[in-house]
Amino acid sequence: MFHYGFGFAHILMQVFIFLLLIGWVVASIVALFALRNVKLSSISKALWVLIILGIPVLGVIAYFIIRPTEEE
Repeated sequence: MFHYGFGFAHILMQVFIFLLLIGWVVASIVALFALRNVKLSSISKALWVLIILGIPVLGVIAYFIIRPTEEE
């Protein structure tokens, strides 16, 4: 009578979550490679790396919104 298994909606949700995870990993890698080319002090770069990796999604979004500029 009741079906306690993996339905289509459950599989679709798992695929969606997997794609979000892959998107976050790719965005994190892109942000870290973009950070390499910005001329900042080593402390600033280290803080950005900690923010990008330490705060999973918000760190990447914050990096792409703020886009740290070069120090003088």
